[in-house]
Order: sequence, then C-alpha cells, then structure tokens
Amino acid sequence: MATLPATVNQPAGVVTSLPWLVRLRWLAVLGQLGATVVAAAALEMELDLTWLLALVGVEAASNAALQLAVPRLERRLSREAGLRLVAGVLAADAAILTGLLLASGGPMNPFSVFFLVQVALAGVLLGALGAWLMVLWTAMGFGLLFLLTPGGASAHAHHAHGASPSHLHGMWIAYVMAAGFVAAFVSGISGALARRERELVRLRERAEKSERLGALGAFSAGAAHELGTPLSTIAVVAADLASSLAGDAPPTRADLDGIRDDARLIRSEVERCRGLLRDLSERAGVWVGETPAPTEVDAVAREVAERLEGLAGGRFTIDVAPGLGAVALPLRGLVQSLVNLGRNALDASAEAVVLSARAVPEGVALSVLDRGPGLPPEVLARLGEPFVTEKGPGADGLGLGLHLVMAYADKVGGTFVIGAREGGGAVATLTVPRAMAATAAPQETRA
Repeated sequence: MATLPATVNQPAGVVTSLPWLVRLRWLAVLGQLGATVVAAAALEMELDLTWLLALVGVEAASNAALQLAVPRLERRLSREAGLRLVAGVLAADAAILTGLLLASGGPMNPFSVFFLVQVALAGVLLGALGAWLMVLWTAMGFGLLFLLTPGGASAHAHHAHGASPSHLHGMWIAYVMAAGFVAAFVSGISGALARRERELVRLRERAEKSERLGALGAFSAGAAHELGTPLSTIAVVAADLASSLAGDAPPTRADLDGIRDDARLIRSEVERCRGLLRDLSERAGVWVGETPAPTEVDAVAREVAERLEGLAGGRFTIDVAPGLGAVALPLRGLVQSLVNLGRNALDASAEAVVLSARAVPEGVALSVLDRGPGLPPEVLARLGEPFVTEKGPGADGLGLGLHLVMAYADKVGGTFVIGAREGGGAVATLTVPRAMAATAAPQETRA
C-alpha cells in the first residue's frame, strides 16, 4: 500500500484532503466510543473493553498527531508522498477496524459493513489501484474474523439458523464481490471527475488564451477607431492647404498665418497618430496589463478635458463633486473610456457636454451628459456589442466606443449604463470602484 505509483488516476489535491480525512476519523472515534458504551451499558454485552478502548485510543492518538502535522504537510508534502500517507492511514484504519470487530463479536458484528467505507474512501482519495488494493486488504481482515474469533464459525452457523459451514465461505465471497463493485463504481466516478477537472483546466487555459487574443484584437480595432479622428482632421486641413496654395496670386500675410496654423495642427495630429502606433507596436504579440495606480478623480477629469479640447471647441465642461479623493484603477483605460463617451456626446449634441463625478456606495460614478437626441432603441438593445453605432454611413468611428467602455467596466468590477437625461439628451454613467479587486486581472482598454 505504500508504493502507489504517480500514474494512478486520482484527484491532484490529495494532500489538501488530509484535513477532511482527519475530521472523518474523529467522527469514527466518537462513533466507536458511543457504540462501545451502548453495547456494554445498555445491551449488557460481554466485551473485551480493555482491548476495545486501547484500539480506539491508538486511533485517536494517531489522528491527533496527524492533525498537528497537517499544516506543515500541506506546505511541504509532495503529491506522491501524500498518496503514500493517505494509503497508510486508510490501511491502518482497516486494521484497527478488524481488531475492534475481533473483540466485539467477530463476523456476527453488524459493524463489519464499515469495511466497505474503507474501500469507498480509497476509491475517492487514491483512485482505482488504491481501491482494489483496499479490497484485498479488507478481504483479508474480514476473513480473519472467521478464523480468529473464538467459536466464530460455530457461533455464526448458529446465528444463521443452522446454515452449513460453506455459508461462511459465501459470506466472504459476497463481501469480496460487494467490495469490488464499490471499488469499481467509486474509483470510476472519481476518475471521471478527475478527467472532467483536467478538461475544465484545459478549457480555462484555452479561454484565457482566446481572451488575450481578443483583447489584442479589440485594442487594435480600438486604435484604428481612435486614429479615425486625427486622420480626418489631417485630411480636412490638407485639403484647405491645397486650396490656399492653388491660386496664382501670392499668399497674403493672413494666408501665411493660416497655413502656419494648419501646419501646426497637422503636425500635432501626426504626433498623436505616431503615439498610438508606437503604443500598438509595443504590444504586438503580447498583452501587457496596465498596473492600477492611485489617481485623484479631478485629475482624471482634467485629462479627459485636455484630450477633448480640440474636438469640443469649448463645449466640454467638468462638474466634479469636492472631496472625491482618489481611485486606484488602470488610469489610461479609465481616461480613454471617458474620452469615448465624451466624443460620442460631442458628436451627438451641438450644446455643452458635461462630465460629472460624484460619490456613490459602489465607488465613484462618472457621467457624461449631453443634449443630443439620445440613442435609438435598437442601439440600446445591443448596448455593449462591438461595431454597433448610431452614426450614419461615412461617419467617423467603428462602433467600438461603448463596447470598450463596457469591457473596461467589466474588468475593474464596475458598471456602465446609458439613460435619458431630464429635459432631453442622454446620460452615460460609468461607475467604478475605489480600487480594483485583487483577484481581477488588470487590463488596459484602448479605443
């Protein structure tokens, strides 16, 4: 029982089953003591109490030692060593059970059925090979009850109302068959669960790989989405420059000033595109998560306003409640999500757009309010899906803005909703926690 190979098909967390096994053994000790007291006091059976209590004491002492060693064993014990330890404990328990039965009636003791419990435990904890070895071990113990119990054979024949001695062989054969059935069934179920667990791990790893690839794809599409605005600006300004230089008359001072301003704007937009492409090239092939960093909420709002300054034309305002403090979240992803919402609101409304921030029980609610027509029902019904947009054909954008905002909210443990604004317009609210949970994987969403 101490040389079980590592190829046995059983749960990988056999070492972590030790605390559960310890608790089960304490229940067995209490049950054995209770049965002994009832049999001796209430039923007035003649029992060898010294031998019974000694065996129960051995089991209790070994279990106390095992319980004290469990914390250290869980940290240091290898899987193979854990298998050997569990196998030894179960074999010792079967031997103790044999001794208890020998001292309390032998084969006539109805508690001999607990041999099957040892087989079932071996099937669960040790797999098929451990279960079949336990069948052999307990079959030997059950056979010893007939051989070593004083007057066991004749007493059992009398108990069986005159059954022939071959009945004893039948009892033993019946036990072996029942134990074999239990071993096959329990080890089969345990093996199926172990295979399912391995399959789940494999599927989880595949899902994580797909998620990383999907995140890279979403980032690439989001970068293309953000490149649309500066490229459109460059195209318009370049057309104006071409128009200004198309005439035969020499440019005036005002024309030169306008050309200079257009050139500066083109250079600024080119630098913006270059930064996006550089960020994308750094992430090619590998998704690198952004580390959450404590940042004041009003600093986030100011950065969003700076990012939208060229598009807003003075129509973007900030309304941040005082005393909001800081949030510990992926900063660039948060800023970009709010920029997406602000850009959508500015495109939809000719009036002022407001970015408000206020404290809520869940953390901080960041809302973008506009006076546009709002989102049509068919768009609201598909909120969060990629490539869904209310903009007409030829408009800038790929319909990724709201999708990426919702993806960011999911990653940080927040929420994202869009509703109607009182008096007309829409309110897009991104609610984020004060800090990302430790179990959440930090990830940056770019649009």
